Amino acid sequence: MSIEVVYETHATTPDNEAGIATGRLPGTLSATGRVQAGELGRRRDDGIAAVVT
Repeated sequence: MSIEVVYETHATTPDNEAGIATGRLPGTLSATGRVQAGELGRRRDDGIAAVVT
């Protein structure tokens, strides 16, 4: 049995666009981030067994 680990970064937030690292604070996605999240969902629709955040 083999295990594949895939790492994906979060999508863009308004703080990211302003040059601020959001870090551990709750954030929201910017318009660009919402597009990126949708693209990620389509790209990763490949039978992933678990997601850890």
